[in-house]
Amino acid sequence: MNSSIINKIKKEYNLRNLIFLKKFETRGKRRAFLITDNKNKYVLKILPKKKELIARLGFLSEIKNQSVNFPTIINTKANKKYFSQSNNLFFLSEYINQKENKPSRYFFSKLGHAVGEFHNIKIKNSRIPNLDIEKKIKKLKTLFFRKKMDIKIKKEIINFFDSFPLIPGTTIGLVHGDISYFNILGKKKLFFIDFDDMSQGPIIYDLGQIIAFMFNLIPFDFPKFKMNKKRMSKPLFLKNGFEFFLKKYSQEIKLSAKDIEILPYMAMLACAENIYLKSIDGIFKWNYKRFKIIEEEKDIIINLSKKYFI
Repeated sequence: MNSSIINKIKKEYNLRNLIFLKKFETRGKRRAFLITDNKNKYVLKILPKKKELIARLGFLSEIKNQSVNFPTIINTKANKKYFSQSNNLFFLSEYINQKENKPSRYFFSKLGHAVGEFHNIKIKNSRIPNLDIEKKIKKLKTLFFRKKMDIKIKKEIINFFDSFPLIPGTTIGLVHGDISYFNILGKKKLFFIDFDDMSQGPIIYDLGQIIAFMFNLIPFDFPKFKMNKKRMSKPLFLKNGFEFFLKKYSQEIKLSAKDIEILPYMAMLACAENIYLKSIDGIFKWNYKRFKIIEEEKDIIINLSKKYFI
């Protein structure tokens, strides 16, 4: 990062000292850093400037006093939530000094309650982007058409997109868009982080991502949780974890029959969205394995959900 940008950050936030401690793992053109002014720690994010992101930052401020915990956005000297430079949008947020969670009964129960509260947040800001599942699938289908990969797998995924159930009739609410073990931090008090994909749309999109994680983590994440790569030859469904999640989630939200019908497809979509990414440590193959196992376990997912919602 050049000195002019660093000076701009210091000026906008009245920081005398600015030290970059580390760069966080990000994707695409997004960048995120842990910084300090020798007094407090902050997360600095740099993203391509878009109206949707500006709307998200404003919305986060509006719902700050509701029950969901998330980092405070730091105001600039001009009392704005961001500043722009060279077609990028810069903003600072509070650093949540909490560890990532490991799969456990306790965590899945807490997660169910927290996600239920998040989905209960009332949306009064119409500027929040809409999550268009059909448009997302169409874009993914185009990516798969262009990608050089196993023809059989490519055809299978494209057929999945073509047969995806119709969305109308599902429950609409606030969608986080990137729920994972690494974006919900803390133990007794859970904090949601990374709202770059927040939108309003079918809340089961989030649940699909959670179900995908219930079919275990990807090998890239194994070392973080001290899991033995050699013993994990295929994804395993954390069925009990899913039940603990549903039990608490159902106390906050009531899903419709249509929601439950589409849940397995949303979980498969969550895997398919990552299949086309570069193959790192077998992530491509692992997400495809998760995709196939979720397909095989559709009935279990639906029946467990019916147990708590119908």
